[in-house]
Amino acid sequence: MLTKNDTLLVSGGAKGITAECVVRLAQAYQAKFILMGRSQLADSEPDWAHGVANADLKKAAMQAMLAKGEKPNPRQIQKEERRVVAQREIMSTLQRVQEAGGTAVYVSADAGNADAVRQAVNTAVNQTGPITGIIHGAGALADKFIQDKTAADFDFVYGVKIDGLHNMLTVVPVEQLKTLILFSSAAGFFGNPGQTDYALANDILNKTAHLVKQYQPNCK
Repeated sequence: MLTKNDTLLVSGGAKGITAECVVRLAQAYQAKFILMGRSQLADSEPDWAHGVANADLKKAAMQAMLAKGEKPNPRQIQKEERRVVAQREIMSTLQRVQEAGGTAVYVSADAGNADAVRQAVNTAVNQTGPITGIIHGAGALADKFIQDKTAADFDFVYGVKIDGLHNMLTVVPVEQLKTLILFSSAAGFFGNPGQTDYALANDILNKTAHLVKQYQPNCK
């Protein structure tokens, strides 16, 4: 069972369903969390986004670019919108964890980048203490039929899940863990059109969980 002295490293933990799980764990155990994601967390939002609702961010971003004499295209506008929305989601998760009685720090690192994971974790544990659990919630999609899928598509989707887990377990050996939680998918068992890479990666996660349960019975 987790306690307030435990620290969990959570990939993809600042947004989406993984963030909701982190908040619930904070409510139940008041534990500490290192939330790791690809998004950068800036000190503040750009001026054009201050006081602007999420639904109006695209319009505000476009107006700001036009005011600078730029000629923004839809992709640039969407990129700016997503950057602000991601930052807001991260800040909201950090606040909700704190309000739930837990402690959370955010580190920006791609789970598939071994050096980035190592550096981020080594920095964060100075604030939280040793890691005793891992939650691997990061994932990515590049849905295409196999004849249209590129090697880069496959490597990206597979890498986030499998290289990501490998990198975290390299920094935090499984023998050190009280708990290992892997977010998989029914696609790993049933498959899904256009998701050969995603299905394979999730099936490997399922088998990894089974092996850990067999050979590391103290890790739940």
